[in-house]
Amino acid sequence: MFGLTEVNMEEEELGAEETDDAGEAEDEQETQGNSGSGITKIKDKEDIHLLTSDKTCLVYQKCILKLASCNVGNSCKVKGCTSPVSHRTENIGSALYIFWECSNKHEVHRWCSQPVLNRRLHGGDLLIASAILSSGNNFAKCALFAKFLKLYFPSNSKFTAIQRNYLVPTIDAFYKEQQQEIFENLQGQSVIALGDGRNDSPGHSAQYCTYSMMDNESKKILSLITMDKRQTEKKSSNMEKACFVRAMEELAENGVVVSEVVTDAHLQIGAVMKNRFPEIKHSHDIWHAAKNLGKKIVAAGQNKECKELLGWSRDIVNHFWYSCSYATDVDSFMEVWCGVVHHVVNEHEWSMSYSSSYFGNNKCMHGPMEEEGHKDWIIKGSPAHTALIQIVFNKRFLRQIHYYVNFRSTAELENFNNLILMYSGKRFAFSPPVYNARCQLAALDYNANVDREVKRNPDGSVQQHRTFNKKSGRWSVTPVKVEKSYIHVEILQKRIVQARLTDQEGMCHPAVLAATDPRRLSRTIAPVEPKPTAVLQEEKVSRFMKKD
Repeated sequence: MFGLTEVNMEEEELGAEETDDAGEAEDEQETQGNSGSGITKIKDKEDIHLLTSDKTCLVYQKCILKLASCNVGNSCKVKGCTSPVSHRTENIGSALYIFWECSNKHEVHRWCSQPVLNRRLHGGDLLIASAILSSGNNFAKCALFAKFLKLYFPSNSKFTAIQRNYLVPTIDAFYKEQQQEIFENLQGQSVIALGDGRNDSPGHSAQYCTYSMMDNESKKILSLITMDKRQTEKKSSNMEKACFVRAMEELAENGVVVSEVVTDAHLQIGAVMKNRFPEIKHSHDIWHAAKNLGKKIVAAGQNKECKELLGWSRDIVNHFWYSCSYATDVDSFMEVWCGVVHHVVNEHEWSMSYSSSYFGNNKCMHGPMEEEGHKDWIIKGSPAHTALIQIVFNKRFLRQIHYYVNFRSTAELENFNNLILMYSGKRFAFSPPVYNARCQLAALDYNANVDREVKRNPDGSVQQHRTFNKKSGRWSVTPVKVEKSYIHVEILQKRIVQARLTDQEGMCHPAVLAATDPRRLSRTIAPVEPKPTAVLQEEKVSRFMKKD
């Protein structure tokens, strides 16, 4: 209707088209001559057990090369002992040891598949734990993967100890260091902050809330606040407001001057902005408003007398987008927006101005209309037209317009919230420090890769890939970005190893909760403290229990 392209916010990415190059790779491997006494080959079904029943282990390249160059000998080297030497294997965590011993138990030589850190912690165990956390995986799934592969793997208790002592503190320190660099770059600037909250499960039963603040210009995450419901008297509905207040305070404490805050239409946050931050402009996300407007039009179109509205719903929503992008204030918005009630009935000029100044264009802003191929006009004064007028001139809707005239969107924050799901899925439970660390990893990942360039074809054009919008049922294309670098993960791994090398206490000590840990407030998030397990077992009654 107004020559606007539809804004697609819910797209399924299907990725690049697949190419059948698996056969070529297999043929290439066959031609490289995989034969010899040092290579075990599976030739028939009698040899399958050599692959499926054997143990696997994590071996570092330098360690295996060191093994290849060692010459142990066939007899014991201890003075006075010439017994023959044999070898045995032993695994500790993810490491494999080979011991060469004589029949008198004299150790001639030993080899380990991994470098060993201070106090005999194997480097593989430390970096496996680091990789699990920094890749957004969880230990249970990776341990199951290792079990099926018969791969030597660190225990759950060792992973938990490494995570508590080295991973979480290192991630927290690195995140705060990167955050401080962003704050320093913003000194002396006026910042437009985009804010959005995310619960780890449906809002009224959530344990954690994560509130993110993003710089509208650089699209980098400025503040990331996570809160447990135990910090809001076990009321999940209060967490987003509390997180927002803490995020605003963090920005102020670090000298970030916020001139405008963009959020969704959260009532509690709106009240906070009016009462505590009246000097800061508060805007609402345009996409949420357009989505709600579309729902109202579709709901009105369910009435059989108003079904004509369904054919115009997309055009009316697009017109709302255009009105907000065109407007500089409420008056200029009204001049454009209210014209839709005339356009749908084939009126493109009208006498009355809808602005408070009573002066306006009083006509549609599109060019000449083509008579053929246009959708059916709505009859003026019909139930459908009356329903549209009620939606367009709804008093509550119009009172909110000043929140949208700056034409702000938090769509980038929605992308970040989707990235958080990779690191802390909603179907997994995490302790408060681990959940916070996983959200920080998502922020580090996002900030490190937000400026990625697009891929280009040999002719210099931007490489595109197809996407399908389930809601509209239409295909589109989006540019393909270069692969992520994950440089921050490499830095984190080095700092984690350094943390272990400088640790003077080790991991064998009782866990002590931090002063800010919400578990100090209550052991569980349940409103009632649990009874002892034995008592609960005794009181348990099942309807399916057979009677004696």
